[in-house]
Order: sequence, then structure tokens, then C-alpha cells
Amino acid sequence: MWVAADGTVVTIRPISAADLALEQSFVVGLSASTGYQRLMSARRPPPDEVRRFTDINPEREIALIATAPVQGKERQVGLARYVKEQASPSEAEFAIVLSDNWQGRGLGTRLLGSLLSEAKSDGVRRVFGTTLSENRTMLALARKLGFRPRTLARR
Repeated sequence: MWVAADGTVVTIRPISAADLALEQSFVVGLSASTGYQRLMSARRPPPDEVRRFTDINPEREIALIATAPVQGKERQVGLARYVKEQASPSEAEFAIVLSDNWQGRGLGTRLLGSLLSEAKSDGVRRVFGTTLSENRTMLALARKLGFRPRTLARR
């Protein structure tokens, strides 16, 4: 649990298959810009991919969902996950996305920090992520949490 500056109580917990409806609403509610920055394309994930987001393999990945009450109902406001590398399970790639109205409020720091703690407890020693160079908010968050940005060569 985390309390935002405005007093909103946010629950951070592992995602489960039972969260499919929350995840579907969350994905549909992301702005085109936020969806593009997260997926690095303009595509919208099809239902089977969204189902895969909630039906995880705990041996290989962890996903933490952030929820908050909105008009008396639990709503998803963020998600962070890591997936272990097949060839090197002590390394994992992470991803994070927040609903538009929760960006810039400290939730990203809290959610990603919680994910990194989970990764460490799970034996992951190296965590990395990929983002667009114009995603300045994500780059700032990564730097704040100790990541060192690298520019990848285009193929």
C-alpha cells in the first residue's frame, strides 16, 4: 500500500488471472501517446495478449499491479513487470506503464522500486529496460533509480 500526496490509497500487489477485466479497462484507457511509449508502436494489444499480461508464469516473471479507488470502484492505475532472460535467469527485462492521470505523481518511483525489490528477492542481479529516446519521463525515472541509459545502435 502507498498513499499519494493527495491522500489516495494505492494498493500494489502481484497481478493474477482474476485481474483480466481490470487490465483490459486499463489498456483501453491509455492515451495513444502512453500506449505508444509503452509498446513502442501505435498498435493496441489484442485480447489474447492482454490475457497473457495477467496469466503469468511466476517461474519466469513477476508483474505488480497498482490499483486505486475511482468513483467507488477498484481501478488499475499502473503496472510494472519483469521477465527473466531465458539464457540467463539472473537477468531480467522490466517494463512499466502508468495511466495518464497518474504520471508525475510519484507512483512510478514507488511501483518500479517495489518491482526491483521483488527482482532482488527472486535472485535477479541485473535488470534492464528498453524505451524510446524521446520518452524523457521514463529516462528520468530510470536515472532516479540508478539505471544508466545506453543508446542502442539501430539495425
